[in-house]
Amino acid sequence: MAAFDDSFDPDLGAACNRLAAWVEALPEGALIDPASDLTEDDLALILRHLYATRRQAQAGQPVDPAPSPAARASVPVTAKS
Repeated sequence: MAAFDDSFDPDLGAACNRLAAWVEALPEGALIDPASDLTEDDLALILRHLYATRRQAQAGQPVDPAPSPAARASVPVTAKS
């Protein structure tokens, strides 16, 4: 996994390094959160994307725009009684 030591934001870089170390120790494809179906593959994908966009920004290249937000809430909304 990529190191984030040269991140523009040292606190974010340190947090990403900790997350990368945690993800690397997981079995490939492991389910992290059953409620959301978040897997080790998802976390690895997110970290790879962060690494790539950080490299693009440092090189002065345009960074791909963020994807549109999901049409549904990320946290289930429950009706009040």
